[in-house]
This record gives sequence, structure tokens and C-alpha cells, in this order.
Amino acid sequence: MTTGAKVGCSHCDTEAATNHYHGPGLKRIPLCRTCYDQYVAKEMVAYWKDHIAEEQRRAGTSS
Repeated sequence: MTTGAKVGCSHCDTEAATNHYHGPGLKRIPLCRTCYDQYVAKEMVAYWKDHIAEEQRRAGTSS
């Protein structure tokens, strides 16, 4: 979700249009586009690492 108003990014304190991302406790965190993209990328990497580890456990293999 993008807000129309310029709000301070909660990560880098840049005043810009922000995207809201769910943080701890399902609170919405306003992040500028750069911080939002980095946050999403980290979440995606963590998701796929967990997914691959789960598939390896199920298959009985390891890397």
C-alpha cells in the first residue's frame, strides 16, 4: 500500500511517499520505496531458504 502524502520513512528517516509493510505485532511500518524493496527482498530470501530447507528435510537430502 502506498500513501499519497509524504511521510518520514521509519527506517532511514527520508521524507518521501511511503509503502506500508507489516512489522512485528502486525503494526504497519511506513517505508520509503528503497527501504521497502530491501525489506521485501530480505523477507523473500528468508522465505525461500526456509522452503528449500523444508523440502530437503522431506526428501531426506541436505546440501
